[in-house]
Amino acid sequence: MRIQHLVLDEDVHEALKARKKKTSTTVKEIGNSALRAALSIPTKEELVVQKLVETGKMTREDYEVAKAAAIKEVKAAHKRAAEVASPQTDSETWVMGSWEVREAYLSPDGRVQMLDMWARDTQKVAMGPIAHDESDVWATVIQGKVLLEIGSESRLLSSHEALHITPGTVHAATPLTRATRAVVLVVPPTHPELPRKKAGARC
Repeated sequence: MRIQHLVLDEDVHEALKARKKKTSTTVKEIGNSALRAALSIPTKEELVVQKLVETGKMTREDYEVAKAAAIKEVKAAHKRAAEVASPQTDSETWVMGSWEVREAYLSPDGRVQMLDMWARDTQKVAMGPIAHDESDVWATVIQGKVLLEIGSESRLLSSHEALHITPGTVHAATPLTRATRAVVLVVPPTHPELPRKKAGARC
């Protein structure tokens, strides 16, 4: 088991030492008691479910069923997005909606992938929705405009604007101009279906 230590503020550390003398308990015991108390604080999700159950709008079983259905839909959306992508027979690129995509760089250790994306038409067809369970995504618009749908929110990115998408977040991107181009960094890579570049190769 990996052991990590909390770094306490000086005043908290001194207070714990004083309490230790007065109660004859160890700092570890005091700390564990405080952390258990903090962990007992309900999350927003737990409170929402509790309120819905209390008002009779749903049961706990209803919530679990809805949660399982949502997870299933996210996975299905991920699969649909992969199926929409199609390789170009005459080049090392893939089509995803109105995007054309190629792998511009793969780090020598295979842990960092850079994708070059550009608008292939003016139809404004999104490439998503999609979610990466374990990967962070950093998207930077080089030119043009991109409509990003992240969860239930929408955000417009213009040239030189960037955005970080955390693992597990459902997102979709749409190029809004014919000149739109973006660079996407994926760590670790989650696009094995894209044409592979030799690790360390440059664009």
